[in-house]
Amino acid sequence: MSSALIREIADLRLPALALWAPGPHMLTPAVRHVLQTYQATYSHRSAEFKACYQKTVDLLREVFQIPRGFTPLIFGHTGSYNWEMVVTNTPSNGATLGMDIGAFSKKWAQIFTSHGRNIDILKAAWGDGICARTWSNAIAKNYDLALLTHNETSTGVMLPVQEMCDTVRNTSPKTLIAIDAVSIAGASDTPIETLRPDYYLWSLQKDFACPTIGSVMIVSDRAFDIAAAVPNRGYVLDLIEWRTRAETTQTPMTVADLTLQCLNARLEEMKREGDHRFKRHQSLAHMQREWAKKHGLCLIARPGYESLTVNAILLPDHISGSDFVDKAKKLLNVQLAPGYGDTKNQAFRIAAMGHTSECDMRRVLKGLSLILNNWSKLE
Repeated sequence: MSSALIREIADLRLPALALWAPGPHMLTPAVRHVLQTYQATYSHRSAEFKACYQKTVDLLREVFQIPRGFTPLIFGHTGSYNWEMVVTNTPSNGATLGMDIGAFSKKWAQIFTSHGRNIDILKAAWGDGICARTWSNAIAKNYDLALLTHNETSTGVMLPVQEMCDTVRNTSPKTLIAIDAVSIAGASDTPIETLRPDYYLWSLQKDFACPTIGSVMIVSDRAFDIAAAVPNRGYVLDLIEWRTRAETTQTPMTVADLTLQCLNARLEEMKREGDHRFKRHQSLAHMQREWAKKHGLCLIARPGYESLTVNAILLPDHISGSDFVDKAKKLLNVQLAPGYGDTKNQAFRIAAMGHTSECDMRRVLKGLSLILNNWSKLE
């Protein structure tokens, strides 16, 4: 490898390790400040905790445009628990429509199966979404519950959830709508007042760029009414218990004020950035796709289903996803992710999340071009 190439790559190396895998993602400045200065100064049953909790709820309502009739709940567990919470708080004899468009949407459906629930699954090949006609025909069967995955992290497929929710309301208005937004909440301009799902859930470690210390679920009054009639909801996952405590700005189990403070810091960042946040995410994702196109590489996601927050890019046959990710970390100080499942050795995944800047993205993509174009020399 020539000294000129070594210098060129070194000049593009980021000064600090950047986590650009699709979660956990690198922390934002405001979240880092909370972690660096945090001290435990009050208990989780104190007035100070209640004030912090209320601030979080108020910020969530403002940033996500949550209207009356919907309640944001803040948890100390990751979003995967909330998949099971939806099962636990809906009738066991209900008919559910799920989807399999990748590894994580498939897991949510599997949780329903493991509970012995009646669930039909819309399946698409990796990279495909669910087209409008397929969705409309399925919803016409009047399911009790429909599970939507807004953004499939394993493939970089994003679904048009606003249109899909509108279809449910027009075709089968009694059907409950549950949306997993784990890797896109905060990046997509989908206000709750227009989306109006019954469950909208996400974890904090992806676009919210917090540590893996919690999750949020926004729940409709209709969903609470149905949960109240469901027997044997347990305790930890009981939505009614969580709402009852939330009405007093409390939680059933301890949710650390550190979680709330990190979430508040991130929500304040989002407020300051305003709608530019959505444009920045669009720009970052577009830059990644244009990079792939320039090098003759394809996305796993089919045209029309490309994600705002993660692109899964197929590599040339002689480069494995794991090797490419290793080179990017070693030479550019950026942590990407290989493909997921069967695509692990065929692709790499790069996020467009959190506080990532367009300047840093251009810099890293230029470095990735050098790695790709000089692979044999680097080997």
